[in-house]
Amino acid sequence: MKKSLVAALVIAALVIPGSVFAQVETSLGSIQLGAKVKWLFAYKAEDESAKGAGAATAWGFDGAPLEQFATTNVELDINGMVGERVEYIVEFQASAYGMNRNNAQGGLTGVQSGPTEMGNVGVRQAKIIYHGQDNLSWLRVTMGTFNLPVSIYQPRATNDWDLISLPLINMAPTVLGAYPGTMGNMYAPMGLGWQATGLNLAFTPMEWLEIDMAYFNGYAGGNPNADVDLEKSYLFNVKFLPKNGMFSVAYISEGWQEDTAGWGSGKTQQQNASGWVASGAYEQGKFEGNFDFAMMTAEDYQLNENNEPDELTWMGYQFTVGYWFTEDLEVLARYEWIDPNTINDKDAVAGEVTENDQLTWITAGLNYRLNESGEVSFNYVFRDEQGSDIDVGDGNVGGKYQKLDNDILLLQVQVWQ
Repeated sequence: MKKSLVAALVIAALVIPGSVFAQVETSLGSIQLGAKVKWLFAYKAEDESAKGAGAATAWGFDGAPLEQFATTNVELDINGMVGERVEYIVEFQASAYGMNRNNAQGGLTGVQSGPTEMGNVGVRQAKIIYHGQDNLSWLRVTMGTFNLPVSIYQPRATNDWDLISLPLINMAPTVLGAYPGTMGNMYAPMGLGWQATGLNLAFTPMEWLEIDMAYFNGYAGGNPNADVDLEKSYLFNVKFLPKNGMFSVAYISEGWQEDTAGWGSGKTQQQNASGWVASGAYEQGKFEGNFDFAMMTAEDYQLNENNEPDELTWMGYQFTVGYWFTEDLEVLARYEWIDPNTINDKDAVAGEVTENDQLTWITAGLNYRLNESGEVSFNYVFRDEQGSDIDVGDGNVGGKYQKLDNDILLLQVQVWQ
């Protein structure tokens, strides 16, 4: 039944005239409907998902090929204007295909369709935007639930991600779970913020300059809008907009209350984390390219070799380039790297695992536009995952690891109106 419904939505989006989704004007303002559907096929030569649990965990090396169909995104969008200055955007989103905390290394595909999609219906965004006028034309105020204006892909619509998978840095902390057999809070509880509920002020004093200041609920532990924090989170982002390009530098800070015993304290305690994100993009003719660099640090979130609380830092970057050979065919490539925990001390509690936990993914992709509302995408992801090279048969934390044959082929059909 579910597959039949999705197939019907895909066909409808391809054949229904765009006028059905056209903007409707009323005496109070306007309203417009939109929809997005993504369907995915994933293939791996071997299913090398983890088996077992605890310190004895080991990878399966003789698994059968993995083939998986998944509907990764079904979305209904409502947007419009109230008067001339107030805009509203509501995006309802659902997926039966999420990504657990181990999928970056050994899971099904290493692909998630969005930050709020864990197998049920939710609100991706529900925001009101006030556009200043006259002497306040340089001001834009956003209130409600929204994706933070940071990094290249985070503010984009779900049908505008270039490649099928989001960069690893955008999927943290969902991706950065502990590897099988490891112990404790090895990986930072926060990523780049994603879904925030709060307030964002955008200032554009000049055409080439935009400044964003956001104050919002936190995203600790990968739970959107977790409001267990003792202090709110904030973002400060400066974006330069020269001709054909963009460059931005952002600072994010989060504070929350840990629901489990704090490191070494034996009690629930306040946690704090902060970090920097630098992004850039350039377009010229048929060529386009972008990059992100992110580094986030959680204070007192792991134990050092002296069994004392120490900071936990993750960092990563991505470079994506694309070239339109025709109006309908684009070839893309992405190089990305992430270190989920920069500590490299074998004597620390996290042990040898954190010294061999870096991921390097190289993605080659093709996008073919069926029409202005449909696209077929092909990606092959070369996944060089350093953590899978660990061999700790001498009793260290982590069990015994060998090299994973973890490359993956992805085919996606997406439609939107």
